[in-house]
Amino acid sequence: MVRDGFRCRKCGRSPLTKVGVELHVDHVLPWSKGGETVDENLETKCMKCNLGKGNAFDL
Repeated sequence: MVRDGFRCRKCGRSPLTKVGVELHVDHVLPWSKGGETVDENLETKCMKCNLGKGNAFDL
């Protein structure tokens, strides 16, 4: 989250500027599809953007 400036990398929302925004650390390539838990495969997303993504990733 520090690397991403405590902002959602998809929509830019941040709890620093809007009360109630919840941030998650998300796997770019989902863990269930073989994505590793390494910095290069993680990004900050707000709850809305992260939960909307689900496990929808096509290689």
